[in-house]
Amino acid sequence: MIKMMFKYELKKIFSKRVNQVLLAAVLVVTIIYSGMAIGSMRYVDEEGQNHTGIESGRLLAENINQWKGELTAEKISEVINDYKTISAKYPDEIPNTEYGKTVQSYYDIYSFVIGIMTPDSEWNESVVYQLSDEQLQNIYTIYQDNMKKIVEEYGTTPEKRSYLESVYKKIEIPFMFEAKDSWTTMTMYAQTYVLLMAVIIGFLVAGIFSGEFRPGTEDVFFATKYGRTKAIKNKIFAGILVSTVTYWIGVGGLSLISFAVMGTSGFFTPYQIDDPYSIYVMTYGEYYLLILVGGYIVTMFCAALTMLVTVKMHTPNLAICIPFFLLCMMPFIARVLPAFDAFFNLLPTVLTNIFNAVRTPILFQIGSFVFRQISLLMFLYILLFIVLLPLIYIGYSRYGLKKK
Repeated sequence: MIKMMFKYELKKIFSKRVNQVLLAAVLVVTIIYSGMAIGSMRYVDEEGQNHTGIESGRLLAENINQWKGELTAEKISEVINDYKTISAKYPDEIPNTEYGKTVQSYYDIYSFVIGIMTPDSEWNESVVYQLSDEQLQNIYTIYQDNMKKIVEEYGTTPEKRSYLESVYKKIEIPFMFEAKDSWTTMTMYAQTYVLLMAVIIGFLVAGIFSGEFRPGTEDVFFATKYGRTKAIKNKIFAGILVSTVTYWIGVGGLSLISFAVMGTSGFFTPYQIDDPYSIYVMTYGEYYLLILVGGYIVTMFCAALTMLVTVKMHTPNLAICIPFFLLCMMPFIARVLPAFDAFFNLLPTVLTNIFNAVRTPILFQIGSFVFRQISLLMFLYILLFIVLLPLIYIGYSRYGLKKK
């Protein structure tokens, strides 16, 4: 009986025309985003010709992977000295032919060095020309010394300093380098994609409870044997299942299509290649998974909140706006109200904007315990999601009792 009731709830969700349109939209958005990601890959050949499209990602990876392996100080010196020579030859701008022949293959390493030398400032290529051969040979020593400065700057308490020191000790030097452009591309597209998924799934679950508030329907629903107990649980479980399956099929499809074409080179490349002083020590593959998991947590929180508001308001009209407001509007509000950064740093928008969050060393301290921003918010919104479920059940099970 219970299994039949659950299947019936799922059937009601998928039989609604609006939900069918939303699921079709998920498919369309997945295909479009995959195409955009693949099309954004750019490869320059030795003739200076630009290539985009299906083959460009793998051609670029093949070109860069001539530097694959341990990124020693000797390799870094070779890269920087070669770039200095080419820049001196072409003081105005390096032509595409030279870029395609040499610079393209090691540009990530060149950028990494600039990142090491500018821990507290904006991108500044001039630092490369100021590096001596001795400094290049000691580039990792400079890197470690700068880490100590970061610890002193952001470690505002002894506990935070100790925590930052332990984080930076996890960075393995020298780095293992491999072309990671498919992952850097997908982190950008996946971040926007998971935000759209959260909004679409909010629309999907908004109608699960609202359909029972129609005149006559509510009396029949609550008059049944399980109307105020197991039937409500089935609705909640149906919302969780539909949200989970829709989300992971969507992001799974996006990932499968994109990486099947672009390749997976760089899964184990350290994220610190792009952001040397990030306090999130991970590989590019782990970074991508972090974006997907963060998006899933926010999606489930927004889905539960949407269902709760529907139960309380007896209509989905306001509830369907919640994911859009939280995830799309709040970032714009945060920009015009910088004085409230402490508040905005705790909002779910952080988990749909991990691309920026991993670049900012924000720490929270509770007693003697120190937490990174993303880790704390993941725990917080998992906890809030769990708390919302019984509130949905209680709110709906008590509907109509006060009138009697």
